[in-house]
Amino acid sequence: SGFYPEHNYGEYNIYRLPDYGDFDAILLDINSVFDAKSNEYSAMGIQYIVSAAAASGKPVISMANHIPGFYYVGIDNHSASTSVIEHLHRNHGLSDFWFALGPADNYENQARTRGLLDYCARNGLPCGEDRVFAESFIIECGIHAFNTLLARHDGRLPQAIICANDHIAMGICHAARAAGFCVPDDFLVTGFDNTDLSATFSPPITSVDQECWTMGDTCVDILRRIWNGEAVPEIINTPTRLVLRQSTERAAAAPEPVQKMTDYIGNSSSSTDFNYKMSAMQYKLPACKSIEEICRALIDCICVLNCDGIDLILDSRLFDQDRMLSFRDHTGQLRDITNGLCVEGYPNTLELVCMWEKGSEPIFTRKRIGNKLSTLALKGSCANYLFAPLHFMEHTAGFLCVRNCLDLMRIKGVSVIVSTLTMALRTYFSAQSLTYINHVLSGISMKDGLTGLYNRLGYHELALPLYREMAGGGGKLLILFLDMDRLKHINDVYGHAEGDRAIRCVAAAIQENLPQNAIPVRYGGDEFLVLIPNVDGEAVPLLLDSIETALPALAKAQGLPEVPGISSGFVLADPSCGRSLDEYVHEADERMYREKKAKKVQRPG
Repeated sequence: SGFYPEHNYGEYNIYRLPDYGDFDAILLDINSVFDAKSNEYSAMGIQYIVSAAAASGKPVISMANHIPGFYYVGIDNHSASTSVIEHLHRNHGLSDFWFALGPADNYENQARTRGLLDYCARNGLPCGEDRVFAESFIIECGIHAFNTLLARHDGRLPQAIICANDHIAMGICHAARAAGFCVPDDFLVTGFDNTDLSATFSPPITSVDQECWTMGDTCVDILRRIWNGEAVPEIINTPTRLVLRQSTERAAAAPEPVQKMTDYIGNSSSSTDFNYKMSAMQYKLPACKSIEEICRALIDCICVLNCDGIDLILDSRLFDQDRMLSFRDHTGQLRDITNGLCVEGYPNTLELVCMWEKGSEPIFTRKRIGNKLSTLALKGSCANYLFAPLHFMEHTAGFLCVRNCLDLMRIKGVSVIVSTLTMALRTYFSAQSLTYINHVLSGISMKDGLTGLYNRLGYHELALPLYREMAGGGGKLLILFLDMDRLKHINDVYGHAEGDRAIRCVAAAIQENLPQNAIPVRYGGDEFLVLIPNVDGEAVPLLLDSIETALPALAKAQGLPEVPGISSGFVLADPSCGRSLDEYVHEADERMYREKKAKKVQRPG
């Protein structure tokens, strides 16, 4: 995840959603990005949650990581990793090890590393830097570790490779098999965390069981004791168990307890149903044409996980294309869809888009909830709520609230669902944006750059279809032709810049005094054409008078040296009579020209 810091920032932003003072106690499970030198969690929002939890004044229990000032419940990683190497050293007589470790800034990895190296130092075992590879906790780390260490040692294998977790161990086995080696025949491998995958891997991997359920029970017991006023030690270590499997024992290890195998079979069945529904959801989402369709596809998948309901909350600005997509001044570049979204914290523009409860139909609403969790219906004894961030890289889009869904946590499907939902939302809003962009660009291409009225392209795209439509439906179409008076005089005396301002003034007077269904066009340099469907001829003089009356105030507001005048001519066209629109426009132009010519005769000088 460190390769995409912007994505991490969007993930960690969920920590800023709650008011930590609203809770009776806080359980933290943070074990990454800890800077041992500065003794703080300094990366992207981690410091925030630590500080906010500390400032809440409520009991805080940190799981898997000792944070000064908080109670700690977790395993003794130092002793647990020591038990692994001690078993290989004492019981198998091994002394030649490689170490495939996790990220250097991870608390658990640091403690496990110290346990391994301390044991080596005490027992005189080689543990130089040439035997250590540290990267991450994912399978790829094991692959990189094996290939790097093998090259570093000129193709010579160790007796065993000790890994910081089970995923790394699986990567080691995979890379070894690809290179023609076999575990445990050529060397032994150990993991840590006792994941279900490592138990079913080939070969099954020796690991350390952290007994997570015991850790959860201990946290609840500590809170009970704190609320009862009992003294509680700051650090409480829970037990671990070394689980021996074929990756070190060669012979088949003892089978897991029957209860655990039964649980695994149940999980496997749930996982199969979930994977089927997940595939169906991923197939449906690209075709979704609305948020409602996306939510229904989501609910079909969520239902398999046996939760009580969901709430989908999104930033309302995602729906406001006018705000999300606008043109930058002067450059004409489009702002990106995420330009107006929050990066730090959650905005007060959040809306509850969809509510669904088990056994009921989803409810789609656009209810504004602000940025407070208290506005959601969070209630009920022994209820649990899972809040998953929805974000486009570092930009906050909203969050998903899942109610009472332990199955979702057990099969670890939440990350798959949320990432798929996020992709669907991003695709949907991008498609909406593209449609909006095309609409905007189409409008811009039909607009005159000086006045904002339609240009000749707009005339052909809008006026001609209107004329054809009215030809079939009846009614009269007002065709009004206007021409600005004495533009040449203004250009010659005051300059062409003032002439342009005068043209804009006339255009503004026309635009402000037309009905909504009118089509105003800048037909030429100082010529304007207006088409208005279904207008009574008696209303035309009032319309012309309102335009002329508006000119002095607009000219004064714009600081023009003279008030521009206009000449006009109009025709009430009958689109059904067989004459073309251009013929009517030419007739209105002729009438305007006769009025203009009469003004010149009357004008002195």
